[in-house]
Amino acid sequence: MGVRPIDIWEMIIYNYIDLPFNQLIQEVTMSPRGKKLNEQMRADAMAKITKAALEVFAAYGYHGATMEQIMQVSGLSKGLVYHYFPSKERIFFHLVDSALEISRNTWKDALDSPGTAWEKIEKLSENIVKTAFTDESSLYSLIMIQAMTQEKGIPGLMEHIFQHLTFYNELLPLIIEAQKSGEAAQGDPDLLMISYVALIQGLALFLLNDDEMKKKVTPEILTYVLRNSERST
Repeated sequence: MGVRPIDIWEMIIYNYIDLPFNQLIQEVTMSPRGKKLNEQMRADAMAKITKAALEVFAAYGYHGATMEQIMQVSGLSKGLVYHYFPSKERIFFHLVDSALEISRNTWKDALDSPGTAWEKIEKLSENIVKTAFTDESSLYSLIMIQAMTQEKGIPGLMEHIFQHLTFYNELLPLIIEAQKSGEAAQGDPDLLMISYVALIQGLALFLLNDDEMKKKVTPEILTYVLRNSERST
């Protein structure tokens, strides 16, 4: 649970009530205790704005969402929301960056693990099943789909995404290596990689509100599009 504004003021009063006003302001803003309080307040506000923005953009899309809706859902004041994000565009960029970071960590953990190329692909599929089909991750997948289809409405967004999507390309040499070992299907490795990513994104989108079906997604379903059907199991 985040820190409530009243909790922050209670901590400030408890720690600094006997100080003169000028010294109190200095302590709150400059001292280690004050900096910790500021960090708590910032983390709490950012978490609330992020959660609210995910819900609003998922429900209304980029063009339909408004800053007022995000403020209302977050329960924060207009001044506080604008303090961290001066525009709807900046909030959307923040969500895209968060989605990319989640994906990057999921992929890096698998691709940097020991084992053969196919074992790394299997590890990646296991990681994705664990992380990509939670409610929050499904919303982030929806945000990324919106981002990839709103190029004209958000200047510079596509360039920003492609600059940070390089970790996807690390899957390609693994597919090629697994083709050589006979574990991956033959064919255009680029198309196989695209099919794998598209399957993940499609499942995340279509199972957004189907918790029971999400539980049925297995790593084997994800690797199916890559697996050599003639390989003995």
